[in-house]
Amino acid sequence: MAYACPIRRRKYDREWYQNNKEKENERRKKYREANKEKENERRKKYYEANKEELLKQNKKYREENKQKESERAKKYREKNREKILEKEKKYREENKEKEFKRRKKYQKANREKISERRKRDTENLTDYYVVRFIIENTNLTPKDIPQELIEAKRELIKIRRFIKRENQK
Repeated sequence: MAYACPIRRRKYDREWYQNNKEKENERRKKYREANKEKENERRKKYYEANKEELLKQNKKYREENKQKESERAKKYREKNREKILEKEKKYREENKEKEFKRRKKYQKANREKISERRKRDTENLTDYYVVRFIIENTNLTPKDIPQELIEAKRELIKIRRFIKRENQK
């Protein structure tokens, strides 16, 4: 139907779209799939042309929806845990010197914090502490240690500490 009046034409287009939403969405989806490279190029050009504005909008949205963004990020990390760990491992292997410097800088800046954490781990016999105890001088990794062994080693450490205290009296 051809309307001479642009206002009536827009009204007709909106009504038609509302009545044919699924059909139109399917058509657009097929077009995007058939023209992926063209669509990607179009998006890149738009992003480059509007980069600052888009960054401002994204920042504003993240600030207004902190809880929502936090949940989204958490879901992503849970869903892609293995992929993220692999990517981090690859980065560390490719940037050993950079990571070494970063770790040294952190250790130097946070000696007290690290010392407190180690004391707390030692006193509370955390899983991390007990696993480190088990794997020292072996070629095992923390993943190789079952929770039952951690619990057994924790009890053994408690017994040894008790005996040591009793012998000191």
